[in-house]
Amino acid sequence: RVITSTTYNYRGEWRSKKWFLEAVKGNVFVSDAHVILDPYKVVLAISIPLIDENGKIYAALVGQLNMERLWEIVDSITIGNTGFVTIMNDQRYYVAHPDKGMLFRQAPFDPEKKFGVIDSSDSEALFYSTEKYSSTLEYELPKWRIVVVQGKRDALSNLSKLKYNVIYVLIIGLFLVVLISIFLSRSIVKPIQTLMHGMSMVSNGDLSYKTSLKSRDEIGLLGAAFNDMLMRLNKAHQELQGKTEELHEAFNKISLLNVTLEKRVEERTKELREKQHQLVQAGKLAAIGQLGAGVAHELNNPIAGILGYTQFMLDIVSKEDLKVEEVYTFKKYLRHMENGSLRCKEIIQNLLQFARKSPEEVVSVNVNNVVADTLSLIERQLLVNKIEVIKNLAPDIKQFEGNRGQLQQVFTNIIINAQHAMPEGGQLFISTRNENGNVAIEFKDTGCGIPEKYKDRIFEPFFTTKMDWKGTGLGLSICYDIIKNHNGSIEVYSQLGKGAVFTIILPVKSDKNV
Repeated sequence: RVITSTTYNYRGEWRSKKWFLEAVKGNVFVSDAHVILDPYKVVLAISIPLIDENGKIYAALVGQLNMERLWEIVDSITIGNTGFVTIMNDQRYYVAHPDKGMLFRQAPFDPEKKFGVIDSSDSEALFYSTEKYSSTLEYELPKWRIVVVQGKRDALSNLSKLKYNVIYVLIIGLFLVVLISIFLSRSIVKPIQTLMHGMSMVSNGDLSYKTSLKSRDEIGLLGAAFNDMLMRLNKAHQELQGKTEELHEAFNKISLLNVTLEKRVEERTKELREKQHQLVQAGKLAAIGQLGAGVAHELNNPIAGILGYTQFMLDIVSKEDLKVEEVYTFKKYLRHMENGSLRCKEIIQNLLQFARKSPEEVVSVNVNNVVADTLSLIERQLLVNKIEVIKNLAPDIKQFEGNRGQLQQVFTNIIINAQHAMPEGGQLFISTRNENGNVAIEFKDTGCGIPEKYKDRIFEPFFTTKMDWKGTGLGLSICYDIIKNHNGSIEVYSQLGKGAVFTIILPVKSDKNV
């Protein structure tokens, strides 16, 4: 029964209370948080056995610790903008919570998981982290857990401040130790204050601080562990700074190597471009060699006409008296000679334009005009080889940005290959069209076709099926590179004995119509 009490309501029999039963067994007992009704309070019960001179237990001293003080401390702790701290018992019920409506409600998560996410339908998800409270005292304390809760966005925004949050959690743990232990031994208050001062110094960034605790009890051991932790933390910090400096040095070396490599790549790219231009020019010269006979024949006709008209005119002017009709004939012959000369000039200009190195400038190109200029050089040669050219050029073909000279070289190579594929003569169909925002140019011949085993290799450099050194193997390879440089594509379809179809697709960068 209650012998005496500072609160008048504590009367009667308490022998069924757990704290009394533990005390009469000789144990110091600290209960879980619970409610007393008169007056209404949430308290902790702490019981200590009273022992007489003979070592017998004659009574139990029971104290009630008001939880409001602990609540004030918990309420004062904030983490970021949304974070807070709660305490729960081993039954998952909150015994301390900033929201007093949550007291003695069961937590909506498993405290055995030290870290997790609390989903909520009416607010953002919350991160939580739990840790069992442990003590080095000789008696059992309530099996409480400290729970840190914080909004997901807030937690992720504060990762850079993780070390400070850890320190705050440690401070909370020290506060709990102080609150529970203050009723058991007043002698540990000052050492704990010393430790708290040390934690404050560390939280301000002073990793060189050391506590002056030298006792051999639990607090002294805690102080030694604290000093050891600071020493290791300081060492790790210094090592981290050293590694950071090493990384900066390595980064600078890598940056220097990158600059050197970029310069080498730029030089090699320049060399490759020069070689590519040389190959393109070599391909042009090879094509000119194959065009030579046709161009010579094309020039021979107007030159022969000019020579004939010149001889007629010499006969006329050798006469002493010129008749009026002979003067008109003289003028007519001069007109024919002028037309023949202009035809020779046109042929030579086209040949020179094709032969000279193509400038890098990109201009607006009318593909129909490029086809016409190409045929003006080679059409006579095709006619001699009994090849009929059938054109179907779209009158509304769109213009695009490209290199006119390089495209003329592509068309020349494809037409010459078609001529070689039709040694007995045949038909060459050339068509242009607008197709899905692109310009398509198609060359279709009725020649021998391409064997299936060679289709995947015809665009390889130096690959040729022509015997006796009649081909360099560069023509189609150069064509492929030129079209790729125009962001286009070149495709081939062929059946052996039924001819081949080369289709070139070039993107239109301007909607201007011809």
